[in-house]
Amino acid sequence: MAKPDRRIFLEKSPYEADAGTLIGRDPREIPLAEIRLLEHAESPIKAIRAKCIDCSGANVAEARKCVTVNCPLWPFRMGVNPFHASSASAKREVANFASPNETGGIRDV
Repeated sequence: MAKPDRRIFLEKSPYEADAGTLIGRDPREIPLAEIRLLEHAESPIKAIRAKCIDCSGANVAEARKCVTVNCPLWPFRMGVNPFHASSASAKREVANFASPNETGGIRDV
């Protein structure tokens, strides 16, 4: 599929300071069918993963090894939300705080 003309996603800036330069249109005002022509990931997590790979020179291994821990996208770079209850890290955290009785251990009374 041919990429759409990017100009349909741009508009003349209404801000005097921009001196009439082109800026990105508000995506809320663009029909979904037109946005889909860009073939971007529709999931925010997948979009973050794609950006991390892009930032790593299109190298998946480098995205995995990223050391830019101050980047707000860093926790999401593997394409999962580690803060979501179903993530492996969240499950480990819950397991670490479980009482010995909940994990099958013997509990002193």
